[in-house]
Amino acid sequence: DPGLNYYIPLDQYRTDDVSLFVRTRGAAAASHVEAVRRRLQRLMPGSAYVTIMPLRQIVGGNMRSWELGATMFLAFGALALAVAAVGLYGVIAYNVAQRTQELGVRMALGARAASVLRLVLGEGVRFAAAGVVLGVGIALAAGRWVAPLLFDVSPRDPLVFGSVVTVVLGVALLASLVPALRAARVDPASALRHD
Repeated sequence: DPGLNYYIPLDQYRTDDVSLFVRTRGAAAASHVEAVRRRLQRLMPGSAYVTIMPLRQIVGGNMRSWELGATMFLAFGALALAVAAVGLYGVIAYNVAQRTQELGVRMALGARAASVLRLVLGEGVRFAAAGVVLGVGIALAAGRWVAPLLFDVSPRDPLVFGSVVTVVLGVALLASLVPALRAARVDPASALRHD
């Protein structure tokens, strides 16, 4: 929130501790340090040695804890995504193993491998879609509590939600692909003899 401010011209406020912010273009700020120092030393001949520090170095200490928190959120999010993918893979693989006989009968009655592949992939994507709908609902409801942790991003940002939904559904599709390929290669004769 903006506080009360007042303006004092620099000529009325003499101190040895004066800060000046310089915006540079092009390469990194570190490459402009000497040129800025020489120019300022000429403009302020009575001053002591001019110290130049990149803004990243000035605010770095305050930002470090936030960067660590963001990195931890990212790491735990990636871990949760991996656990969800392994869990989905396990459920689909178990389901395919339990339905080997049924899939064999389908193949024996003329179902093509592509239709069995679509069937199994569809189940995996439906599981993931149900989870995505539930997750998006919870994220929208919890948005007001997460908002203070976000910088320049709305807790209901459609780009973020769209990206997350795309990644989750993509991971679900990949996790379902191996069991689906295994189901598409079921030999009808051996599946019918299966207990």
